[in-house]
Amino acid sequence: MGIFIQRLIRWMPLILFVLLLMVDRDNAYHVSGYLILLFSYTGILILKILYAKEQWHKEFDGNALGRNSSIEKMSDFQKELNVKNETHTES
Repeated sequence: MGIFIQRLIRWMPLILFVLLLMVDRDNAYHVSGYLILLFSYTGILILKILYAKEQWHKEFDGNALGRNSSIEKMSDFQKELNVKNETHTES
């Protein structure tokens, strides 16, 4: 069931586009159904972005790399991650 929902969400922009072309703009049920589907898809996308943001902050604010003041650019951060990964693989 979860895989079906993920595939549906992945194909939803195409589905919404096709429905936009097919919806009868004079029929209030078609228009309201389309708008409900569009707003619920938008809500799902916003929730996914907020969840990813929360996970990002949990992952990178909890360790010393997130508080390291010597990191000014992304390349500095990648160097620190490589050094950290090399020390974990050696032990």
